[in-house]
Amino acid sequence: MEKIFVKTCSWLGFTLLILCIFSALFDISIFESSFIVFYSLSLLGFIIGFMGWILLKFHTLSSVTKIVGKVGFYGNLVIMILFFPPISHVWGTLIFGP
Repeated sequence: MEKIFVKTCSWLGFTLLILCIFSALFDISIFESSFIVFYSLSLLGFIIGFMGWILLKFHTLSSVTKIVGKVGFYGNLVIMILFFPPISHVWGTLIFGP
């Protein structure tokens, strides 16, 4: 039962990463803001991908699931660091100055 949960977390994190990218490409919006969809999918994918990434260390699964889980976790992490406003203001200020 635990292996099914680990597979689900890994694949769901990757799926949310793909949905996040598609929402940005196709400009899907809620309340006339495309950022709500983009950030919420990214944050949810990061949290679920993090659970899958931690659980992958304790269970042996196929290499495809491991790769998909890592891509989902690290992809959502990169989106959170690059595009999430509070974080991007910090690194943007450090790189481009005040």
